[in-house]
Amino acid sequence: MRFVASEGPGSHGTLHAGERKTTVKDRKKEIGKGLLAKMLDDLGIEKGDF
Repeated sequence: MRFVASEGPGSHGTLHAGERKTTVKDRKKEIGKGLLAKMLDDLGIEKGDF
C-alpha cells in the first residue's frame, strides 16, 4: 500500500493497493461507513479483513 497526497483534487489523495486505487478525502476528517465500504471495495479488501 502507498498513499500519494499529490494525486487528488484539493485536500484529497490516492491510496494504492497493488493495481487498485481509491480516492481518500481530507485526511483530517472522519469518513462515513458508506464511503469506507466503497473505498474497501475499490481496493479489493473485504470488510472482515480490515
